[in-house]
Amino acid sequence: MVSTATIIFVATLATGVVALTAGLSRWLRVAQRVQYLPGETLRVERLWLSRRPFTVVLWVVSLVLALVGVFAHVLGVAQLAWLIPLAPLVAMWAPWRLPIRGVTKPLALTGRLIRLAMATLFFLAIVGGASVYLLGPAGILVPIFLLALLVDAGTALMWPLEKLAQRKFLNQAKERLQKVNPQIVAITGSYGKTSTKGYVAHLASTKYSVLASPASFNNMMGLSKSVNEKLTPGTEVFVAEMGMNAEGRIRELINHFPPYISAITVIGEAHLERLGSTEAIFRAKSEITENASVVVLPVDQPELVGLADTCRSRGTIVVTVSAEGLEADVSIDPEAGVVRYGLDALPETIELEGLTHPVNVAVALGIAWALDIPASLAIPQTLSFPVAAHRTEVAETPKGVAVIDDTYNSNPIGAKRAVEAAAALASKRGGTFFVVTPGMVELGPVQEERNRQLGELVADLGGQLVPVGLTNRSALVAGGGDSTTTFLTRNQAVRFVTESAAEFDVILYENDLPDHYP
Repeated sequence: MVSTATIIFVATLATGVVALTAGLSRWLRVAQRVQYLPGETLRVERLWLSRRPFTVVLWVVSLVLALVGVFAHVLGVAQLAWLIPLAPLVAMWAPWRLPIRGVTKPLALTGRLIRLAMATLFFLAIVGGASVYLLGPAGILVPIFLLALLVDAGTALMWPLEKLAQRKFLNQAKERLQKVNPQIVAITGSYGKTSTKGYVAHLASTKYSVLASPASFNNMMGLSKSVNEKLTPGTEVFVAEMGMNAEGRIRELINHFPPYISAITVIGEAHLERLGSTEAIFRAKSEITENASVVVLPVDQPELVGLADTCRSRGTIVVTVSAEGLEADVSIDPEAGVVRYGLDALPETIELEGLTHPVNVAVALGIAWALDIPASLAIPQTLSFPVAAHRTEVAETPKGVAVIDDTYNSNPIGAKRAVEAAAALASKRGGTFFVVTPGMVELGPVQEERNRQLGELVADLGGQLVPVGLTNRSALVAGGGDSTTTFLTRNQAVRFVTESAAEFDVILYENDLPDHYP
């Protein structure tokens, strides 16, 4: 006859497997969303612990259930011993409200994800086996509590192996680049990369056959995919957006995709959380200039003026641009509505929409200047610049409400300009405006202050702030004060503003965090 202890042991392992399966699905999806970067899964877990403290309650309750069950079993109280297999089922729900399957983007069963799952299972087998061996069935809680750490261990183990696996695709891209031999234009910056890339492609198409890397394909595999699948014979210019999450990343990119022209839009606070300082961000972004023949730099930032001098000292041609009317090869004066396309050129009228960032236009025109595109072709094109998807796209509902979709924007400069433009549009239309936002992330030590300032800006301009989620709620509410109405989910916030907004009002959707943020 099978003993009660054996039945409880098997039942606990069964519920433990259920909890581990759910948790593994949850954390693998998070790892996928953060681009499999080692350490990022734990960062997300810490964020949920700080914003959803009920998670700790779940862990404590599951631990208490297990301990009570163990002591009850030792004391011969069979009924309470059944609390042991219940404990993993309670722990399974931590972090509280972090989706298992995902809402904004479900888990994608890619080859890389499957390899990460195998690596995580390796660590899981070691930790889980040792814990159950040493602590009995209640030991199954140990790997459940440590799942985020184990997934991070898997990403660290697989990182160098994935680099090796990428070589095939990188070599294919290298061969295709050598065969087609386009001029490569590389663009980076804390903000404005994607919009500027679109502007450059639009300007360059007046004279050349152009390919721009799609969407936000700005890492090694994204650019390789763009080249392997899109670069065709006859392409004369390849415009490549280059992103980074650590120093050295852009240097790797330019080694594989060597630019003829490199450009930086702006040095800002994006990635401050990961890189730790604006100096580190500057160093990381400056890597794009190292091997370029021509460099396009805004001279409105002192650090970029210094970088221009450094580039000149090593023999690189520097094209200077300004978005504040300063003397430069290409200079825009947004207030006067004019542009100088060349130091000796006469000012020409230029019309910029309120949602257009002058620095992006200036850099794009600077690149056009470097590509020898005459003013007669370049300047008229500024009237029809494309709008990148989910970056200040404007539409109007049947109800007569203007909607600004800026959900792919998450930086202080862009958010400020979008709010000011929404306020100006509302004033022009004779209505009010709403700002639906979860705030800005990855700003490190200045994140709380920047979100508070965003809330203050909305309140000062007479708008209604609608914070979403918990990630930046306290900072946004502190800034927005009485003008705020908070919601846990974006769907709730959208329902509120669509019902509240009247004809001639404006709704700005500023940033949209994926659901692995609380």
